[in-house]
Amino acid sequence: MISINSKDELSLYNLEGKWNDYIGVQKEVIAVLREENFFEQVSVLNEKTNMIVRLTTRGIKETLGNGTRFHYLPKDVKIQKIVTLRYLPKLIQNADLIEDEVENYHGEYASRFAYFHSRVMIDGEIYRVRIVVRKKVGSNHFYIHHVDTEKSSELLSPSLETVDYEIQNSNSLITCFIEFVNISCTNPISPL
Repeated sequence: MISINSKDELSLYNLEGKWNDYIGVQKEVIAVLREENFFEQVSVLNEKTNMIVRLTTRGIKETLGNGTRFHYLPKDVKIQKIVTLRYLPKLIQNADLIEDEVENYHGEYASRFAYFHSRVMIDGEIYRVRIVVRKKVGSNHFYIHHVDTEKSSELLSPSLETVDYEIQNSNSLITCFIEFVNISCTNPISPL
């Protein structure tokens, strides 16, 4: 399992005063990744599915984008997303495929999505990383990633049966966690 020290990782970026400027964050992160030749790796092979996933600046911009992808997230969640970015190749390489060939309801009919799941240790705590790959004919591209802020004890508890549902609407991706009969969502929705 990858172990990350968030202070060391954040020291690579000049993000002071930029946390609410998602475009400034995108530019800074992409500049640092380019300096490290991150994008020259181009493709990563997921060892469990043999799927090849390309890492591009577009994917980094998407995952650090407007709305609930990055801009409106609490600062601690923004930090978790940023500190995992340089480790995406290893996370993708060892990730478990959760769902494949998911339809794209956003108008790009030629593409579908694949959802992967991995774990990472940040500052001594285990977090779940969900990686979304956009699949098109002939290529698969990293699209976005989410870092769940639940601690490992909550994720691995045998008494907690959590089911993740990703509901796509025309404005955003809504992630809900249903724990038995208690429902909590990152975006409020009305119960059916």
